[in-house]
Amino acid sequence: MTAGGTAEDAMKATCDAILRGDMMGAMQELTPEALNQAMTLAAVTMALPTAESYAIESHDESAAGEHHFRVRFKTTSQDIVASASWRQIEGVWKITAIAAEGLHT
Repeated sequence: MTAGGTAEDAMKATCDAILRGDMMGAMQELTPEALNQAMTLAAVTMALPTAESYAIESHDESAAGEHHFRVRFKTTSQDIVASASWRQIEGVWKITAIAAEGLHT
């Protein structure tokens, strides 16, 4: 899904998949470590309404070439602020770390 392009292209494609409710598509971009983090978040996020929109609030690149994004998702009940770190692995952008804040149900 995210071969080639930029880290921001990959982030937008994954956010668009989340908006469509395509969680399996979004999960394809996770490394095993990030998948473990996502599974921890799943119990809380599954109880929330589907995201209606998103905005990338920040994008920074580390000296090691890792891209860090902060994204705000809007739902009918609350905003969810997520952070995701991306790195190219074998020519494909992958999420290496994921976290969320503001998850109150």
